[in-house]
Amino acid sequence: MIRRSIKKLATIGLSLLMLSTFMVGCGSKESSENVVSSSSELKEVKLKMYLIGDKPKDFDAVYEKVNEKMKEKINATLEVNFIPWSDMTTKYQLLFQSGEDFDLIFTASGWGYYSQVATKNGFLELTDELLQEYAPEIYANEPADAWDQAKVDGKIYMVPNDRNEYGTNIFAYRGDLASKYGFETISSYDELEAFMAAVAEGEKDSGIKVIANGGGQNLQWPYMIERYGFSTISGAPTPSIGYDVNDTSGEVFAFVDTPEYMEYVTKMKEFADKGYWAADSISSQATRDEDFVAGKTAIMTWNLSTVANRIVEMNESNPEWKATLLDLSEGINRVVQPYTNNGIAINANSKNPERALMAIELLRYDEEINNLTWYGIEGTHWENSGEGEYTSLAASEAFPAGEVSPWGWYSTKFARISSTEPEIVQETINKWSEEYTVSNPLAAFSFDDSNVKNEMAAVGNVITQYGVPLDLGMVDDVEAGVKEYTEKLTQAGFDKILEECQKQAKEFVESYK
Repeated sequence: MIRRSIKKLATIGLSLLMLSTFMVGCGSKESSENVVSSSSELKEVKLKMYLIGDKPKDFDAVYEKVNEKMKEKINATLEVNFIPWSDMTTKYQLLFQSGEDFDLIFTASGWGYYSQVATKNGFLELTDELLQEYAPEIYANEPADAWDQAKVDGKIYMVPNDRNEYGTNIFAYRGDLASKYGFETISSYDELEAFMAAVAEGEKDSGIKVIANGGGQNLQWPYMIERYGFSTISGAPTPSIGYDVNDTSGEVFAFVDTPEYMEYVTKMKEFADKGYWAADSISSQATRDEDFVAGKTAIMTWNLSTVANRIVEMNESNPEWKATLLDLSEGINRVVQPYTNNGIAINANSKNPERALMAIELLRYDEEINNLTWYGIEGTHWENSGEGEYTSLAASEAFPAGEVSPWGWYSTKFARISSTEPEIVQETINKWSEEYTVSNPLAAFSFDDSNVKNEMAAVGNVITQYGVPLDLGMVDDVEAGVKEYTEKLTQAGFDKILEECQKQAKEFVESYK
């Protein structure tokens, strides 16, 4: 049970009003429509929210309808701002450091700064009392494991996703280019690299590069981490500390110390020298799929659902490209990502924390609001294709289904799949689940950096300055580059971080038993 600490919230009078107006008993399955009996009793507020990505053309039109429902139910509206992918590493934590006034923000363990911000008291603690009172459906229906995974030093600071996902990176490639260079199928890393070489040589004059957005930064996962059955530690500097998914002892290690890392950066140097990505890739602000979708590269890599969506999109707009999915992870064990891989949190300095929590409840459990934020306006951006399915309409380019940062409030209750989703997507998920998924307690572990905050900041700078060039093969001498990188990590205090992470990981695994 979380400590009772609602001290910083509203006055007793408002709390009593909320209690009488909104309380639904723990375990209730009532619709969110029944949570609020009269929004007119509440003072109108505007909730400022930050999402990740780029604002699509029809965002305002969609969220105008979201806000109509929000105002009707809780007398609140959302003012949404976006943090572009290219600004994620610099702007996200700066929002808290600068004391900016906002209420809600997307967060995630591992890649979305959850533990880093939580340990600095940037997020509001979500106690049992708060959740039961202002988000009763979430409190009742969130998987118990999700709440456990969201705990940082015993406290919860986010509403996690309510589904498990695979983060395994797969590839997509231009089938027309594969055929052009004699590759009817590609089924191995060797064949993929032969295709890369053919494209690099044959498309010199066309301007088509091999891999979208530099490749080196994106290839860490399929080429160095996932390829060898490794996974990253949530909350540690990304990607620096990992574990073997087949080892449940709690042992962690630094990637830079492994022979797999040297093999990987050597390969990236080879790729860079052959011109597989643009020379300005270190500073590029393009996403890892942008150039591929535009036909400017032959390959992209990302998670299964994103790659599948891009394939569908490309084959509708440019069927002659014959975009094709490629999974090279068969035979390699993996873990399911934690529920905290996507979530949403409330700013600790929010002036309207109760209403913010009520808004999260509606985003998750009001069907109309949930569908709007996930798929857009029905009849304009999508249409209902039957039980649990949707079909994107032509206007969906202005509000792409599932891509406008709604991941923090995924709802298994209302989730739909695209009617055009390739059958191979579900077949791949089923295969991973049945044959290659293992259980490892460290999948749910999140590193608490409270004791190494200064070192974390310094190491982050070293990774950017010395690690990324190695990822992109943009060094003159790989061995010398790795040596310098290792020395700089040591000077920045990485060994202290690794030691602290190992200590916590062992303790976590022991408590998990």
